[in-house]
Amino acid sequence: MEEVTISLRVDKEVHKKMKLHDEINWSALLRKSIIKTIEDFDFIDKERAEKAALSMDKLRKVNAFSSGKESVHVIREWRNRRK
Repeated sequence: MEEVTISLRVDKEVHKKMKLHDEINWSALLRKSIIKTIEDFDFIDKERAEKAALSMDKLRKVNAFSSGKESVHVIREWRNRRK
């Protein structure tokens, strides 16, 4: 795996406090935090997509789109009704 270097800016007070804790590997901590955040967002996006797919399946089952129209036309009609 090829690695790249990124920079991070923190204010002077934060930097001073970080220096007081030289037992902490700040690079490793930030790396783990970045990875966890990405994994959390990927999970949320996957979960959201699955919920949306289930909602669309329910709509199809109750014939919400039974008029034979494409979904974009149905969506446009509903948006126009809100106006």
